[in-house]
Amino acid sequence: MLELGEIVNLSDDKEYIVANILNLHTSRYVFLVTNSKPLELVVAKEKIEGENIVLEEVKDNSELDYVLSNIANSKD
Repeated sequence: MLELGEIVNLSDDKEYIVANILNLHTSRYVFLVTNSKPLELVVAKEKIEGENIVLEEVKDNSELDYVLSNIANSKD
């Protein structure tokens, strides 16, 4: 499993830093920020397949809204 501050490379050949992690129900979401400018943010669902960590970018707007609203609530 990924940890805060860990650096990962995605298929777009960019380096990302794990900026936050949110566990919601049975899913684990990671918030990734590029390691260089221009800064980009990616919200991805982390899955473990065998010994590999697979990150699936959240592209569905309703799921993204749900995750972002819960991250805001988790800071209270």
